[in-house]
Amino acid sequence: MKKVLLLMVGILMVANVAMADHIGLYLDATGASCVLPAGGYFTGLQANVLQKFSLGATGLRFSLSLPAGSNVLAFSSVFTASGTLGADMTVGYGSCQTGTINVGAIIGTLTAGVAQAGPAQGFPQIIYTDCATFAEKPASGGTAYIGVTPGSCNEVATEPSTWGQVKALYR
Repeated sequence: MKKVLLLMVGILMVANVAMADHIGLYLDATGASCVLPAGGYFTGLQANVLQKFSLGATGLRFSLSLPAGSNVLAFSSVFTASGTLGADMTVGYGSCQTGTINVGAIIGTLTAGVAQAGPAQGFPQIIYTDCATFAEKPASGGTAYIGVTPGSCNEVATEPSTWGQVKALYR
């Protein structure tokens, strides 16, 4: 029974590490707040798409659903970005990036409502490319609140563990 429990805990730990990266829309480049004011985002004030908690990524594929009436004029990024933000956005970083990655900023007008980071059209989940193996891995998507009462930003942060660290919990 103890071995089965250890095996299940190990599987859950591996699954959580794979879901460590989180994509969301934030008011600042550090990801401190997923609550944004409704209005224009042109200069100064920015609506930033961030990839948080990354252990290493070279690219990202996602979409962002915005409240009805929002008008995105452009998606500004220092990385190579292509596609449509509301359907299928692909961003290549050009090198391995870790920690909180500022994927880019929305230039336009956001109306009051809820925004959600999600998978690109035709994909079951948000994906990023891992630096170590160049494999596509799943990421979680967050919720942002634009001019409305906030709820949870749905962030999922996990810490990687070795199998030895997991076994040590049950000795």
